[in-house]
Amino acid sequence: MKKSVLVKFAALAVTGVMSQGAFAADGTINFTGEIVDAPCSISPNSQNLTVPLGKVSRTVFGSVTGTGASAVSTAIVGKKSTPANFTIDLLGCGATAKGATVTFSGTADADNATTLRVANAGQVGVSAASGVAVELGDSAGTKIPLGSPSSDYVLGLGDNSLKFQAAYVATKTSVMSGPANAVAQFTVAYK
Repeated sequence: MKKSVLVKFAALAVTGVMSQGAFAADGTINFTGEIVDAPCSISPNSQNLTVPLGKVSRTVFGSVTGTGASAVSTAIVGKKSTPANFTIDLLGCGATAKGATVTFSGTADADNATTLRVANAGQVGVSAASGVAVELGDSAGTKIPLGSPSSDYVLGLGDNSLKFQAAYVATKTSVMSGPANAVAQFTVAYK
């Protein structure tokens, strides 16, 4: 009788060990986030945005004389491309969330520290555009200088969409073509 029980336990143990192969890992999933003491949550869709500014002709910023490599542009400093709209969505705002401001930070342009510097995003052998930067603004197009808070956004209970826009802006009288990518971080401050 004891021998029969031992055989059953041994068979059960062998079956358990053999089934472990069915539970072998095929991959890894990393979950990231943070629990914060804030009256709203930032939508996961708003945390890593890509805002396409398009392929913008140098002529948008002024005139171009000549052709090809000898072409020379005479840009008007401050002239902007057509803006691209983007939204930062706040979710589940509670009763304490009356308003918010958003501050953008990033690498400032050397000629206009209130705008974002453009780069070539790692394209080997390709020079980044020059004479332009990325300017951020609220939904009405009012400029939000880099490192400064936006105007106040009024928040209601529940979900709220904060609307912004971005555009290329001429920072020199000579605009050269090339990749023109920029990166900004944002911080939401609640009122």
